[in-house]
Amino acid sequence: MFNFFATATALARDRLTLVDIGAAGGVQQKWKRHLRKVRPVLFEPNPAEAARLRPALPSYSDAIVVEHGLAAAAGKYTLNVAHWPGCTSLLTPDRDILAGYKIAPLYETVDQISVECVRFDELYRSGKVPLPDVVKIDVEGYEYEVLLGFGDLLHDVIGIETEAWFYPVFKGQKLLHDLVALLLPFGLSLRRIETVDGFEGDLVCVNAFFTRGKAGKPDLTPAQMPKYSLLQHVWGLNGT
Repeated sequence: MFNFFATATALARDRLTLVDIGAAGGVQQKWKRHLRKVRPVLFEPNPAEAARLRPALPSYSDAIVVEHGLAAAAGKYTLNVAHWPGCTSLLTPDRDILAGYKIAPLYETVDQISVECVRFDELYRSGKVPLPDVVKIDVEGYEYEVLLGFGDLLHDVIGIETEAWFYPVFKGQKLLHDLVALLLPFGLSLRRIETVDGFEGDLVCVNAFFTRGKAGKPDLTPAQMPKYSLLQHVWGLNGT
């Protein structure tokens, strides 16, 4: 006899769970082409922005928008709202590093608001979010702290796409080499970087792509293999 609920559960398990932190622009276009194979979990702490995102998600089965900020420790934090919203951060811009770049005025703080942040693993343990397969992070310098908040759940993640930095445009921020060191014990290796424009030819910011295991020998379970194949395709990694 056909069991609808068992079938629905199996289909949900087969879909790739994409946790998108800093999702103001919605699901990335490269993932939209595979909507039947992906479950997006979008993080947007601003209630107005979260409400704007939800109407765009009906095409995705079980997609959710989570109104929380993420950090390494739960608590209230000050969000520095920048002149350009895309430069908004929980960290303070470093004017000395930004000086001389045309983009510098866009980082200037125009407002400060208090936001409540939690650890991702706490949300997972309370049943509010699913276990992630792939994590995408765009939080303007706060990537390291967000990843710390995943704790041991990083052992189950097969891929991470994150903004990363060679120079600290925010005070106290961690850089790409810090992310590499953080993710190494979890078996996540740096596979590729792509330049982020905006610093007039200087290599200041990149998108960094990490996957589980070594490129030629991914450390995956049988259930993770098809998700990894999809990830390889979407990210355009070597060997696809």
